[in-house]
Amino acid sequence: MKNAECRTQHERRLVICALHIALCALHGAMAPLFADQPVLAAKSAGTPTDLDPSWLESARHPQTGLLSRSIRPEEAAGYFAILNHARQLPLAELKSAADTFQQERLKVIRRDPDFQFYFRKPDADFPTFADLHRNSEAYHGRLVTLRGHLRRLVSSPAGENAHGLQQLHEAWLYVDGAQQNPVVVVCTELPPNIPTGSDILVDLVSATGYFFKRYGYEDRSGKPRFAPLVLAQRLVWQSRSARSEWLSKGKMFGITLGIGTLVCVWVWLVSRSSRKAGVVGTDYESQSPEST
Repeated sequence: MKNAECRTQHERRLVICALHIALCALHGAMAPLFADQPVLAAKSAGTPTDLDPSWLESARHPQTGLLSRSIRPEEAAGYFAILNHARQLPLAELKSAADTFQQERLKVIRRDPDFQFYFRKPDADFPTFADLHRNSEAYHGRLVTLRGHLRRLVSSPAGENAHGLQQLHEAWLYVDGAQQNPVVVVCTELPPNIPTGSDILVDLVSATGYFFKRYGYEDRSGKPRFAPLVLAQRLVWQSRSARSEWLSKGKMFGITLGIGTLVCVWVWLVSRSSRKAGVVGTDYESQSPEST
């Protein structure tokens, strides 16, 4: 009896181990779908992602504060310095700092009655645009990650600068919860094959960059508007073809391995149950004469 119990426990461990291997394989195959999700990291004072305060001072207009049209001559040096700084850092490091700052802001706005609407659902996304719109000063010079779709993406010469920047790309990004109000993202790099133009629709785009100021512009009706101006290293675009490519190449191996392992475990369990049923029947018949 003890030997049978030991065998049963050993077999259970084998089944659990096989299931664990299968789940790990499936997890590895599905991981690319969530590669753009936030990764939290602790922020220490004086990290490489911090900006020189002098780069931000010029963005403050004497009369209108952080709101001004285009890029004024007096703020150009800080503007180019931040773009150059962003392009020299690993994108993962920029995202990590943005996620850390978001957690800091979360602690603040959860106590703000004006933001209770956004947290009615436990899984509600952080209202980055709304917080940035209402608390621009708190975001000045800080990293943010924004996700949405593009309606405009144009490239132009960078102009004279001290950092060797040759070309800049201006993207108008529309994020969830912004009520058709854009975020203007200026970056130094673009993902391959991303559509460009002044009237486009490109989904699944994200950007991590520094909030520089509120950028004044006129809408199509001539009404003055403003948008957050974010200075970033690059746009991240998950094209639909790229999202499906992982199914047709290496990632398909992980799914196949996971499913195959689960099928093998199921077949082994069925086979084991059949063999065990046969053994039990034989033992019963062999004992019957003795009982008589």
